[in-house]
Amino acid sequence: MSVQVFTGFHHSAIRSPDLQRSVSFYEEIGFHQVHDWRLPSYGIDRAIMMQAPDRKSWIELFDLRAEIPMQGVGAQQGQKVSTGALAHLCLSVTDLDQACVRIVEAGARHLHGPEALTLGQPEVRVRNAIFEGPAGEIIELLQPVRFPGDQPA
Repeated sequence: MSVQVFTGFHHSAIRSPDLQRSVSFYEEIGFHQVHDWRLPSYGIDRAIMMQAPDRKSWIELFDLRAEIPMQGVGAQQGQKVSTGALAHLCLSVTDLDQACVRIVEAGARHLHGPEALTLGQPEVRVRNAIFEGPAGEIIELLQPVRFPGDQPA
């Protein structure tokens, strides 16, 4: 039997037409903001990580300009890409390289990474990879990371 490298759900990512309204909504239902950043190389003017009340999962909020992998109908020549609000789901893994191999073996299509990124101030270093699942869902794999404002689970 192989070693279990998938540990659970990490976060869902949402592109919001009104970022502050989304932050306020999630705060209202018990989430709290633990980190925010800009990543101009991906068109991200602002992203915010909101920790769930159980302190075991997060919602990642992006502005509408964010150029991030997400589900949608591909654009034909001269058309806009049709997308929904849900950008991707993210799974926590203990070993990103091994998890990348395993998810492809299971039938996912590799889209990007593994890649190391530095987010915000204070700096948070993450390592991730992006895949397309069997139903077209975008799946991010992320090695464990804690954000500066996280509270213990």
